[in-house]
Amino acid sequence: MGLNGKNLTPQICKLLMEIVEQKNPNISHSVLFSEFGKDAAKFLIDQNYLTQGQSLESYWLGSEDKDVYVEWNEKLKSFSYLSSSGKFVAIDDDELKTFDANFEKIISFLSKEFDVLESSKAKQNQHLEGLLFFVGDARINKKKVAIFFARRLNDNEVLKKIEEFFIKESTSSLPKLILTSSNQHCPESLKTKAKIISIPKLLGLANSKALFNMDYVANIIFGIGNDEPKPDVYCTEDASTLFVGNKSWSIKGDKQRQIIKLMCKNYLENPEKKIRWQELLNDADIETSSRSKDFFKGSAVAEAINHKDGFVWFKTDEKKS
Repeated sequence: MGLNGKNLTPQICKLLMEIVEQKNPNISHSVLFSEFGKDAAKFLIDQNYLTQGQSLESYWLGSEDKDVYVEWNEKLKSFSYLSSSGKFVAIDDDELKTFDANFEKIISFLSKEFDVLESSKAKQNQHLEGLLFFVGDARINKKKVAIFFARRLNDNEVLKKIEEFFIKESTSSLPKLILTSSNQHCPESLKTKAKIISIPKLLGLANSKALFNMDYVANIIFGIGNDEPKPDVYCTEDASTLFVGNKSWSIKGDKQRQIIKLMCKNYLENPEKKIRWQELLNDADIETSSRSKDFFKGSAVAEAINHKDGFVWFKTDEKKS
């Protein structure tokens, strides 16, 4: 998982789900790059998760807090708007670009993650005007399951349409799993007993080996086991114990617990992100001149933490540079 490869990181996948979840799954160039960051934005475009949409016909003029109409100006050889002073002002072409979520790519990505059977894929996999997609049949826990992807399940009207689809139109007798871009507050199942898993919630269980925790998925579908799966790195509520993979460490000092808890929180949001040490100290409201290595010196938990160039991160199976 990484920006340098072709795989989605948990953080970028969450951002993509935010776009997909909108009523109109489209985002402007300026919002994409300013709110998501250049690296994430370029990754989504370069890997074809976002494709160029219709250009904007108006431009948000922040200095005047209003939208202005845009038109081609032959003299300026550029799109432009008429300023309040009566002059035409050129606009960079990128500022008018928008991007649409590429559902063909997203469904292909999900089919690979769930190792969908090639023979089960359908050419016509879109239903309800792009609210529901059939991903394919997959074997989960050695049992065949029909996988779907749905958007906007927190909208009662959308949920009603999807309920009706599975009652009236779905002929498959297989157990059904609906993956959704909706957040964790969406329903957990339909009246037809189809199970629902929020992708943003599922991403919280990502680790260095897999984006989606298939043990959790199997548990939701088949009710195998009652324990909630844990991410690769986590700590107890009071941060007295840290868990990394199959190892654990007791943490005694209050300040060390504060730092570990913040590091676990950051790991959950983005497992690949290295955190600046000074930023951690600021967030924990800890005043110290100690370097990270000295801060944990003498503590057993020190063996679970990497330090380099003012950054810290947990030692997992990931190959960090």
